[in-house]
Amino acid sequence: MNIFLTSPISFPGLGIEGIDPPDGFCIPGTNFEIKFYGVIIAIGVLLAVTYCLRRAKQFGVTQDDILNLVLICLPSAIVGARLYYVIFEWDQFFGPGIPWYRFLDIRSGGLAIYGGVIGAVLGMLIYTRVRKLKIFPFLDLTGIGLLLGQAIGRWGNFFNREAHGGMTTCFLRMGLVENGALQYFHPTFLYESVWNLTGFVVLHFLSKKRKFDGQMFLAYLAWYGAGRMVIEGLRTDSLWLGPVRVSQLLAAVTMLLSLGILLYQAIFVRHDPAKMQVNRVAAAEAAAAKAAEAQPEETAEPEDAASEPEDEVSEETESSEEAKE
Repeated sequence: MNIFLTSPISFPGLGIEGIDPPDGFCIPGTNFEIKFYGVIIAIGVLLAVTYCLRRAKQFGVTQDDILNLVLICLPSAIVGARLYYVIFEWDQFFGPGIPWYRFLDIRSGGLAIYGGVIGAVLGMLIYTRVRKLKIFPFLDLTGIGLLLGQAIGRWGNFFNREAHGGMTTCFLRMGLVENGALQYFHPTFLYESVWNLTGFVVLHFLSKKRKFDGQMFLAYLAWYGAGRMVIEGLRTDSLWLGPVRVSQLLAAVTMLLSLGILLYQAIFVRHDPAKMQVNRVAAAEAAAAKAAEAQPEETAEPEDAASEPEDEVSEETESSEEAKE
């Protein structure tokens, strides 16, 4: 259980004191509690999906495919986020005397964003393979949307008083009461939220000048990886693999690989804009429109041909009448 769950929150460097938001609320007339953590995550998902729907055409994908992916990738992301956490906290769920079904109780906490991203990508891979679609335009668009959703979703940690770092005296320090004493910690959820929101704005504008499909997803991995690698090192609730923070290691690896691929593509590869999905779709639509315009002219030719004998008959009639005169 989070020992800070009922603690007031303060940000003295910002002049904010005594914030004490509840971590959830009960549906009127019931004992069923809805956590603000889940509400904030849902808002983040909704905003990310809305963004992707609005920009779908600019990436050469359809809104119907985006909505289908939401139905597939959202459950796979939840499963991936839970499995990622359970694997690295195995004893917490499968230790002596612990019911085997405890790992199913996601309301008790334990979701990891990297596992969610992996699960969502696997779901997207399956969908695009079945539908015979190119996956990279979808990855590009959803990568930008992910940054927006993650920037919003991190504020769920604020209501839970979690995902903070070690003690600090920095300007942005967050005050929490531990064992009756007020102490100040790095608000790492805030750092990551600001980093992701900045990345969303940067990638939004860069995406309008992208050179190849997949470029924006690589940029997402590089941007998020760089921030997470640093911020994860400040946290006190990391998942560990021996002496290594799992998410910090994964962030570093994905950042370096993505940057390497982006640099290689920029230096050694000449990209043909016509091969990008959005341009292929635009070319296909233009060809279809041109064919539709030409169709009436083709159907008009038989009518012109049929009128020629009539003209010949009228000319013969006129010449015969002149001979009679």
